[in-house]
Amino acid sequence: MPRLSVLYRPKFRATGFVVEGIDNPDIRVIPLELKKDRLSYVLYGVFLALRLYRLAFFFRFTDATRVALKAMEGKVLFWDCCYFKEYRMMNAVLAKDLVKNVFFWNPLTRWSRDVAYVQHEIKYLSGRNYSFCTFDQEDSRKYGIRLVNNVNRDLKVVSDGPVKQDFYFVGAPKDRRDMLRELESKLRGKGFSTKFLLVESKSDYISNEENIRLSAESACIVDVVAKGQAGLTLRPLDALFLKKKLLTNNVSVEKADFYDPDNIYIIRDAELTGIEDFMKAPYKNPDKAIVERYEVNRWVRDNFLN
Repeated sequence: MPRLSVLYRPKFRATGFVVEGIDNPDIRVIPLELKKDRLSYVLYGVFLALRLYRLAFFFRFTDATRVALKAMEGKVLFWDCCYFKEYRMMNAVLAKDLVKNVFFWNPLTRWSRDVAYVQHEIKYLSGRNYSFCTFDQEDSRKYGIRLVNNVNRDLKVVSDGPVKQDFYFVGAPKDRRDMLRELESKLRGKGFSTKFLLVESKSDYISNEENIRLSAESACIVDVVAKGQAGLTLRPLDALFLKKKLLTNNVSVEKADFYDPDNIYIIRDAELTGIEDFMKAPYKNPDKAIVERYEVNRWVRDNFLN
C-alpha cells in the first residue's frame, strides 16, 4: 500500500505535467476527476453550501475518483487543487486518521482574495489534521504557513538541440503586457532574437512538452512575474533543469541556492545594462545536489513522505 497519495486537478496542466513525473512506488498519484454534467455541478454546489458534505462529495467526483479517495491511507498531499470549502468536505468524508497536507503552488489569490477569510480557513483546518505550505514567501509570511522550495520534474526527456532564439517567453499577459512588449523590443533593439508567446485564448495554448522543447531551443528563458508574486515560478526551474540562462525581474531569485550571476540576469534597469556581456559569458553548471532538491520525487520524499 502506498504511504502517500498525491491529489491533483488534471485541468491544471502544469501540475499534471510535474506530478506525472513521480515514479516512487511509495506514492500513489490520484487525478481528481469531476463529474461533468450540469445537474451534478448544480447539486454539488447546493449541498456544499448547505454543508451536506457526503452528498456534495457524491456529486463532485466520478465513481472511480470517489473509490480511490476513500481507499487512501496514511498521508495525503493536496497539490493546490481545491477551494477551502472542499477541504472541509474532504475532512468530513475521508478516513479520519489521514495526515493531510496542502501545497499551494500558486499565490493564494487563486482561491480567494479575502485575506481574513483565508486566515480563518487555514486556522480552522489546521486544527483538523491539515498542514499547509507554499512556495511563495509573501503568502508564507501573511498566513503563517510553511515555506518550501518550488518544484519541477526531471526534464532530461528533452535532448539538446541547436539554439534557435536568444530569448524565449510564454505565458498569459496578466498585468505585464506592456512590460513584456517593452522588454522584447529592447532585446531586439540590442540585436537579439526573441520568441515571446502571449497566451490570450485557448487557441494560444501550447502543451507542456512543446514549451519544454522551445525552452531547450533557446539560449535564455525569460521570467517576468506578475505583481504581488514573490515565489519562484516554474521558468527558473525550467532553466535550471535544462541548463539555460535566465532573464527575470524577480529579485528574490538572488537568494536561491542555485543563483549565479553568470547564469541569471536580474532586470534592475530599463536599459538592461550589461545584458550583452551576460549572454556572452559561458553557462556554469550548477551543483548536482542543488538541482536534485527541486526534482519532484526528491521534493515529495523530503517534504511529505519522510
